Amino acid sequence: MKQILFQPKHVAIMICWLALAGCLGGPSAPTNFYMLSPLSPSQAETLAVTTEGRIRIGLVTVVVPEYLNRNEIVVNVDNTVYQLAEFDQWTEPLSENLTRVLEENLTNLLRNDLIDVFLSSDSSIPLNYRLEVDVLRLDGNLGDQVILVAQWALLGPEEDDLILMRRSKYQEPVADNTYKGLVMAKSRTIEKLSRDMAAAIKKTLANR
Repeated sequence: MKQILFQPKHVAIMICWLALAGCLGGPSAPTNFYMLSPLSPSQAETLAVTTEGRIRIGLVTVVVPEYLNRNEIVVNVDNTVYQLAEFDQWTEPLSENLTRVLEENLTNLLRNDLIDVFLSSDSSIPLNYRLEVDVLRLDGNLGDQVILVAQWALLGPEEDDLILMRRSKYQEPVADNTYKGLVMAKSRTIEKLSRDMAAAIKKTLANR
């Protein structure tokens, strides 16, 4: 068998050709980053009120299921098959984004009822009540719908002082086949949860 030897100049030409071929393949798709959006103050219809005699509620925990606890947005194809969006990701961990959106929504919705909601990380604020939220499901498919299932509890300052517990399910259509539409639908389900939580908290505390 005849042995083929490459001259140095031939090797250099091959390397250049391979590099050119890689460039012709085009750059990879850019990664898009998304965040859940809270209610605007106008939607919540908030007003400036006194700071005296206000009830303080701490948002202690917001638990997100592990299958959602990743950078990539999860798409529920048919309740059995799930896909990860390689180029469409969360800007920050979903649990942190969701916690902040819930806190902001509840703050705006309850402000006029002399109720303030704080993230529990601020231990310097004495609390009258505590909130715990367990998100059991928050997923959907492009062009289809988003489903949110959540269980939440209002507790007194003591660990075992359960005052109110609710479990709710929400569905919201996804406007189009984009990830932006999917994220916006998720935000709308969280808005529905926030409004129901605020209404239940106001009714419960008014009777105490």
